[in-house]
Amino acid sequence: MLEILGKHSTDDLFSDIPEEIRKKDFKISGGLSEYELLNYASETAELNRADGFSNFLGCGTYDRIVPSIVDHVLSKTEFLTSYTPYQAEISQGMLQALFEYQSVMSDLLEMDVTNSSMYDGFTALGEAVRMAHRINGKKKVLYPENIYRRKMSVMENYAHGLGIEFEPYGFEEKSGFIDLADISEKIDDGTSAIIVENPNSYGILDENVTQIEEMKRNALLIAYVDPVSLGVIKPPGSYGADIAVAEGQQLGLHQNFGGPFLGIFSFRKEYVRRSPGRLIGKTVDADGRDSYVMTLQVREQHIRRQKAMSNICSNQALMAVAALTYLATVGSEGIRNVAGQTIIKSKALRRELSSIPNVDASLFSGTSFSDVPVRIDVERERLNDLLLRKRIFGGIPADDLLLHAGGKMSSAYFFSVTEKTTNEDLRKLKEALEEVV
Repeated sequence: MLEILGKHSTDDLFSDIPEEIRKKDFKISGGLSEYELLNYASETAELNRADGFSNFLGCGTYDRIVPSIVDHVLSKTEFLTSYTPYQAEISQGMLQALFEYQSVMSDLLEMDVTNSSMYDGFTALGEAVRMAHRINGKKKVLYPENIYRRKMSVMENYAHGLGIEFEPYGFEEKSGFIDLADISEKIDDGTSAIIVENPNSYGILDENVTQIEEMKRNALLIAYVDPVSLGVIKPPGSYGADIAVAEGQQLGLHQNFGGPFLGIFSFRKEYVRRSPGRLIGKTVDADGRDSYVMTLQVREQHIRRQKAMSNICSNQALMAVAALTYLATVGSEGIRNVAGQTIIKSKALRRELSSIPNVDASLFSGTSFSDVPVRIDVERERLNDLLLRKRIFGGIPADDLLLHAGGKMSSAYFFSVTEKTTNEDLRKLKEALEEVV
């Protein structure tokens, strides 16, 4: 290739890239035959295998049971190869699936309207902050002081340029619940939105979120929720949320080493013209048959840029179909059972680990859902090395995850459970921690 191009080296090929930013060493070996390359690729792929590991990784992405029908439906070429359904007459299958997704999500969150998906939970939260500002023009946003650092970063990036001021509120030391007095003191006439999380970033099912509606004045309430937890706790629509967002990975998507994910975005119907993304609607055609169309398109690809509500250039339609398939498969009783099993497993983890000297898995009196903070008096490197040798995934340091992780969280690690967590997994983790402490 170099000979045909008249170049003498790889460096010559990239001569238009400035020297100071050019990568110097590519470590590319000589050519391989197809057979040798496939063998090399297989050997490398084996390094990613997690067979036999007990998985306690969570905090936003969870190892839940995915019914086989979900992957089967997603692999159908009618869904897998679909793009934005601009031409409704040839996209009825995808449009109907997205319409049903919107309907199911609106029921689950008890909200009026759900759009046909966003990128992921974090960016959905960023869009929610922008939407609140569009609605009331105010610039102060109250957020939980223990929010995930990366979630806060995404939210600030999305709000950049709007002059929005973010102010944190605190939590009760004992329960891990929202400090209602602190929120009440910080709400004023310039408050655009109050962000609440349930479960919160401590992994606690926060009972105080239901009381925010009484004190929010004219501010909007944005709820960031765990969709699985809604099988057993009140949905955001029932406690006055104006906008509700969530990460939908748990609804039929594998962890996949970090993506793709699904942003769930719901809101009250009076704000529909201020919402981002697209909405799918149901109508009838000239012959009176049910038909589906893109009813509302408020992104800059569809309307004049200055009137657009968002510049989101794609969505997660295939992931939305996965969530729809999952919820249609497990049903209301199934999601209630999954959520109930998760709470049972988190209680078991707290009980088992708290019996170990120098380990405290009951940092808060509030009920844990999936994510359980555990205080362990051991160096991080030593803990990580031991867990990997014992074939255990888990132990996310709280100070890596949370924006503020002081006090009792300063030496805490998060271990997460799902309905897949077994008693053997818990025993294995307990024995490993007994050895390291």
